[in-house]
Amino acid sequence: MAGLSLYFEDGHDDLDDFGFDDYATDCDGIRITAFLDAGQDNLTPLGRLEKYAFSDNTFNRQIVARGLLDVLREFSDNENDFISVMETIARMSEDGEPTVRSELMEQVPNIAMFLHESRPNFPAAFSRYLVPIVVRYLTDPNNQVRKTSQAALLVLLEQGLISKGDMETKVCPVLLDLTEPSSDDDYKIEAVAIMCKVVTMLSKDTVEHLLLPRFCDLCSDARLFQVRKVCAGNFGEFCSIVGQEATEKLLMPKFFNLCSDSLWGIRKACAECFMTVSNSTSPEVRRSKLSPLFINLISDQSRWVRQAAFQSLGRFISTFANPSSTGLHFREDGALPEVPRCTSD
Repeated sequence: MAGLSLYFEDGHDDLDDFGFDDYATDCDGIRITAFLDAGQDNLTPLGRLEKYAFSDNTFNRQIVARGLLDVLREFSDNENDFISVMETIARMSEDGEPTVRSELMEQVPNIAMFLHESRPNFPAAFSRYLVPIVVRYLTDPNNQVRKTSQAALLVLLEQGLISKGDMETKVCPVLLDLTEPSSDDDYKIEAVAIMCKVVTMLSKDTVEHLLLPRFCDLCSDARLFQVRKVCAGNFGEFCSIVGQEATEKLLMPKFFNLCSDSLWGIRKACAECFMTVSNSTSPEVRRSKLSPLFINLISDQSRWVRQAAFQSLGRFISTFANPSSTGLHFREDGALPEVPRCTSD
């Protein structure tokens, strides 16, 4: 509740409408859903929700958006009331005021967790009402709304709340649209970053069939260095997920190009992820192709690239070790577990 007082700087005249007259104006004790309480009107609680959710007063709509989780708690016991509230949320998501949309999106992860814990039909309700909002806000014209949606998407994925079907049919298609060559620059840069973040939370099959071809194209984006830099910084994650065959066949040519990019920041990013890339290749590719490439980076004209390469040197060398003789094995994620060794007399 801290920080709610910020919304009241120009809104004190509206306090009585919400039934907030018994609270101090610093709002430390405000119950957000006080607007549902019976007042001077003859409306039902759902009617009052409708009244304030679509009020002409932006402040009223912001308060409703911030209190949606508490609203759902009050109406979740009755199925018809629950559906009415979810329909109201869907309509509120189309609000013309960016602050209302951003406020609503901030509540989506909390709402999703509540539904997951309390609703037997969580997957259907979440997929029908909330996922479309998250996806639509990824293309919102307002930067803050987009950022809020991107953060919400990552939280939902980390919690395992978005189904594979929704990722493949709703989220990934939008990311692919936003990373088209003709896409707006700002949207494209943001979409590449979010694509590279979500890739670690998706299955190998989804990444390989939906996102890998586009990632390869983005690595060669000649116009936007920011796109190439994001790709270089996340190159190792893609290699780890798709495995050796796809890495050597599709990704290695792109990695060679990025390692010789005209911008030192991109070459530096390649040096930093070199071990992860190396772990995803065969010993022969490691020896014949990656070793000469690493020598180029360690003697790069930029001292920042050389420094990053020297810092990665030990990790890169470790990928040549034979687990049967060292008793150690570097996994694709860079972890170093011990492996059993057979000893002879």
